Amino acid sequence: MPERDAVMRAMTNDGAFRIVAARTTDTARGVIAAQKLSGDAADDMADLVTAAVLYRETMAPSLRVQCIVRFENGAGQMVADSHPDGWSRGLLQAPPGEARPDIRTTAATLEMMRTLPNSDLHRGIVEVPDSGNLSEAFMRYMQLSEQIVSMISLGSSLAGEQPAAGGYLVQLLPEATEAEAAMQTMTKRLEDFVEIRERLRASDGSPTRLIEQIFEGMPFTWLHQSDIRFGCQCSQLRVMTTLSLLDRSEIQDLVDEGEPVSIGCDYCGASYTVEIAHLQGLLSAS
Repeated sequence: MPERDAVMRAMTNDGAFRIVAARTTDTARGVIAAQKLSGDAADDMADLVTAAVLYRETMAPSLRVQCIVRFENGAGQMVADSHPDGWSRGLLQAPPGEARPDIRTTAATLEMMRTLPNSDLHRGIVEVPDSGNLSEAFMRYMQLSEQIVSMISLGSSLAGEQPAAGGYLVQLLPEATEAEAAMQTMTKRLEDFVEIRERLRASDGSPTRLIEQIFEGMPFTWLHQSDIRFGCQCSQLRVMTTLSLLDRSEIQDLVDEGEPVSIGCDYCGASYTVEIAHLQGLLSAS
């Protein structure tokens, strides 16, 4: 039976390690189709989407998170959102007339943001290594900003007959006894899981199989499963809310043009039409 996109969580029975693993194949394919990406850019976006999913499930399962790769000198940015309702989306932006930036050739930073329970925003920024490896950047963020020892691998290969995208995050838990020895053991074990694309292709990206492979021979307990999907929070209501924030003169200009206003969502490609009568309604409301 084909796998579906999901996030799985498990913990070793000795309380030393927790793992979060995700299959993001279909979610990532939805994002790259909406953004019209291919090749390395598609795989990079898929990795960032996977990072956002793992980050939310690890640090803020009930809250929204956002991961942003900002390219140097205003060359553009790559954005991934993950929402507690299970949807994720992505966006690749470049200045008008400029080629899309490449994380392997353009210096960049990775910014991770999550909402806190008190509605404040937690933000951390790290440099992306020259190789463009987002797994390394994500691990550096977890170590420096969250101060949590984590081992992470993101893997995406969306071209060909066996597309796959996903990844894992393994954490050393505070309750671990003999933490240094446990960490050495897990680090050695994960040497075979630094590059996971072939494993993901072989198992249709199964997070269950990935966890079983990583924890092989180690008693563990399954904790939770969450479904994920490509989605967006745009809507006709949000469009009208945004227009209502314009100055009255700007709304009047739109009415005077005499044509319905068409607005597209940069994330998912959905198109919304606002009729003249609705614009006039905004004027009456103001």
